[in-house]
Amino acid sequence: MPTTLYIIRHGETEDNARRIFQGQTPGKLSQKGEEQAAALQAKLKAIYFDVVLCSDLKRCVDTAKIALKEKDVPIITTPLLRERNMGNLTGLSMINATLNKSVESNEAVGTRAGAFLQLINKEYAGKNILVFSHGFFLKMLQSVIEDKPQHEIPVMGNCEIRTFEIE
Repeated sequence: MPTTLYIIRHGETEDNARRIFQGQTPGKLSQKGEEQAAALQAKLKAIYFDVVLCSDLKRCVDTAKIALKEKDVPIITTPLLRERNMGNLTGLSMINATLNKSVESNEAVGTRAGAFLQLINKEYAGKNILVFSHGFFLKMLQSVIEDKPQHEIPVMGNCEIRTFEIE
């Protein structure tokens, strides 16, 4: 029986709107982000899921709590789902930024994505899983699932849902 992943990127944050690298900082949802998360409630009513796994960073937890407000389900957090560590670029503008050695590498994020899939296979095989995480991490997760280079994976919008079946 396949495992179904419903992956969701957190709602817009104040730093997303300002084009600031957040990395693994908590982040604060903007008003628009809160509205995006609230709009998820209706979409999630039509989805059956067994478990909710979420990045332990505040912006993801807040998105999950708002989106799941009407459901009585526990939200299980894990640092495996955290966004890429942006090193000394954290808090700086994305405009004209150049990644450097302080930034978590694509390979390291891909390794975390693989570890997350191993956790899924070990603990939640055959289940329907709702996953709240971050843009770059979810791009790398999709890259691992689809066995494609990450640059071929389209960027996810805030509070966008994508569905994958894995064996």
